[in-house]
Amino acid sequence: MLKHAVWILLFIILFLGGFWMEATAKNSDYIVNKVVEKKLKNGLTVLFYPYDREDVVTVKLCVKVGSAYENEKQAGLTHLIEHMIFKGTETKKPEDIVGTIEALGGYMNAFTSFDYTCYYATGPAKILENSLDILSDVVFHPFFDPKELEREKEVVIEEMKMRLDNPHVVLWEEVMKASYQKYPYRRPIIGYEETVRSFKREDLLSFVNQFYTPENMVLSVIGKVNQDRLFALVDKYFTNLPKRTLKKVKFPKEPFTEKPRLVWVERPVKEGYFALTFPGASFKDEDAPILELLAEVLGGGESSRLYVRLKRDLNLVKTISMSAFTPAGPGLIEIFGTADPEKFKEVLSQLITELEEIKDFGVTEEELKKAKVKLLSDFVFDAETSEGLSSTLSAFQLNRGTYKDILWYKKKIDEATVEDLKEAAKKYFDFNKMVGGFLSEKRLFTEEYLKNLISVKKEKTIKSFSLENGLKVFIYPRKDLPTIGITLAFPGGLRFETPQTNGLFQALTLIWTRGTQKYSAEEINFKLESLGASIKGFSGRNTFGIKALSLSSNLEETLELFKEILLYPTFKPEECEKARPELISMLLMQEDSPISLAVTQFLKILFSDHPYGLNIAGDQRFYQSFNSEDLKQAYQRFVNPNKGVLTIVGDVDPFILKQKLETILKDWKPFSAPFSEEEEPKLPSQRFQKIKKETFQNQILLGFQTPGLTSKEKLVLEVLSSALSGQDGRLFRILRDERALAYSVTSFTVFYPKKSAFVLYIGCSPEKEEAAIAGFWEILEEISQNGLTQEEIERAKNRLLGKLKLGLQSNLSKAEDMAVNEVLNLGWDYSQKYETMLKSLKQEDIKNFIKTYLQKDKAVLFILGK
Repeated sequence: MLKHAVWILLFIILFLGGFWMEATAKNSDYIVNKVVEKKLKNGLTVLFYPYDREDVVTVKLCVKVGSAYENEKQAGLTHLIEHMIFKGTETKKPEDIVGTIEALGGYMNAFTSFDYTCYYATGPAKILENSLDILSDVVFHPFFDPKELEREKEVVIEEMKMRLDNPHVVLWEEVMKASYQKYPYRRPIIGYEETVRSFKREDLLSFVNQFYTPENMVLSVIGKVNQDRLFALVDKYFTNLPKRTLKKVKFPKEPFTEKPRLVWVERPVKEGYFALTFPGASFKDEDAPILELLAEVLGGGESSRLYVRLKRDLNLVKTISMSAFTPAGPGLIEIFGTADPEKFKEVLSQLITELEEIKDFGVTEEELKKAKVKLLSDFVFDAETSEGLSSTLSAFQLNRGTYKDILWYKKKIDEATVEDLKEAAKKYFDFNKMVGGFLSEKRLFTEEYLKNLISVKKEKTIKSFSLENGLKVFIYPRKDLPTIGITLAFPGGLRFETPQTNGLFQALTLIWTRGTQKYSAEEINFKLESLGASIKGFSGRNTFGIKALSLSSNLEETLELFKEILLYPTFKPEECEKARPELISMLLMQEDSPISLAVTQFLKILFSDHPYGLNIAGDQRFYQSFNSEDLKQAYQRFVNPNKGVLTIVGDVDPFILKQKLETILKDWKPFSAPFSEEEEPKLPSQRFQKIKKETFQNQILLGFQTPGLTSKEKLVLEVLSSALSGQDGRLFRILRDERALAYSVTSFTVFYPKKSAFVLYIGCSPEKEEAAIAGFWEILEEISQNGLTQEEIERAKNRLLGKLKLGLQSNLSKAEDMAVNEVLNLGWDYSQKYETMLKSLKQEDIKNFIKTYLQKDKAVLFILGK
């Protein structure tokens, strides 16, 4: 489901290139004109875009072959090849492939979609040559070692089992199977256990020889690299390639269903899940951009038709969204959501009513304008990263034959009218071709009921200062894109809650933006989406606050709304009631996710009765009982300017902005509200717990209490976790690659001021439980005795730096980072100092840390499963 969701998101974003140029008051063909295209003699298409925001590069090699090119017996072969590509070549060992890039601070990954497979590396610009060398070698000279293949098949099967524990994935795969009668999109990309187990080395080699040809590929490079050097390296690594003949595939014509179909999955879940699909458009069709707009109007945001009607007005659903799935082949229009199962009939009835209304009366000019602005802002914010631009250019080149069709998409969006959307609704919302999917504990109605219902009825310089009220302000001008990220953070979050108030900050930050003295929730949402902006509350383990995204052209209007929400929230009782099931739904979905549930239970044991051990998602008892006054009291206690930090990053004038802030925030007065000193959590008395749950995989967590986030050991802990968790780390290499115990195995950290947590995680079949735990201890004992190698430490440091740099590309992510670090007493410039601090870390520091904190008598072990 994740890959499908990413695919949908990609195509929502793709066609907005020209809009971005309008927002920057430049020519609409700006992006296209900056692209340098070169076609090698062997047919390989190379696209280069000089990206100068940061010293980073994304190198992506995409092959125009996905799961849709398989026959029934080959189901999952493309995905398995994707897994095996990095497992060695004739000249490179597996550890020399991903490990080489990670050692330089980057990362490599791959994904398989229905229509194509991509292999890519992202990181500092210095990875360029290594990336080109490795991608050329692994794609054109894979070895496919039979022993590695058998191990990797086990890993893929573990991935299948992990997916079976996810209700969203299970429902989506069943709905796809029902939505397509003949077209291969009906099969899951990952395949089936019986087909995956049947594959031999010869099957992989044969498939690669048939489709992995230069003329069937696009190489895109987005980054801060020299153009002449790039193309010299491309010639070096991609000219002398094996000669292969591309196999032609004839796809079946999809008839789609001619009568409504019902799919019902019965599973012991706490939440109800639903999905509706209609036949849609291919990415190549003239209607594709129109359907994207229609989906945005109906289900793209919190002021969209379906959200307002079914959630806010009628309280029938907890979540709902609509998207247009526009792949290379026949597409779909999809509606997804969650609701109480007993409301499924009402939800279905109301959805049909809303869609019929669109067919009859269309959308308004305001809705269409808002949808265009929203899609514009999506693209602008996505354009901040090299990965986003790489995906855009590759997808257009593969699916439409040229990246220049970005302009064609832009033109279609520019010229779209309300009549176009109305005609599209009439054409595509055919209820006789609808597939309805539901997942709940038991079936509540039949396909006959669905048919009868239909017949009846028919969305660079930092300037710092403090305001008179004590609010710290940091402004970081970044003028290369017309976007602005804003974060206002305070001390708070989970560590300030008690068992009786667990969930207070989740409720506070969710409802905070839903109504002020001047505007209703609907008015706020409509204004924001009309501006292409957003304002959301956030709450974590140590901080909370509100954050905003805005186009620079609309900053003044966005700031006015930000002020209204900050200073004059109402926390109306009716908004509390509307939010209550939404908050509870988070908990129910957490219970449906074995991984989330296991992590929550583990931390509860590790920190026992301390607030650090509370559930980050809250407690159902609090959500059922809190009221408007509880939120007002929390707001009055914690939203204090002399405790807050405001950061603004993007296309701004610091001088003008300072004057503006002094004016709009002059009435925000500070108050005295001292916080009691946090107590340090005690070591847990309980060291082992196993909770029985019917799952396909057992979730195993082994962890330790470690020093807090302001301690000198924080960096040691991060390096240790990075060293163990990477694809070249010991956990991945030994437990997944060598022993095929799991698909997912990693280590992670959870930081609090007084104490933190270091955790090892693996999800595996029940019969592999003992081997997995033994593997954990084997690795821990080895590093306890001998520490990490200097090479492991350097790789881990580079990986952390690469991840940090990639994570700070967008203006909002930079603003969040600065604000939260300042609130936590790390300093707003903590990330700028991070590299220097890492360099000072020594091998002996890590060895001492392991011996001090990662001992058997201090460990906590938790297992969820059979």
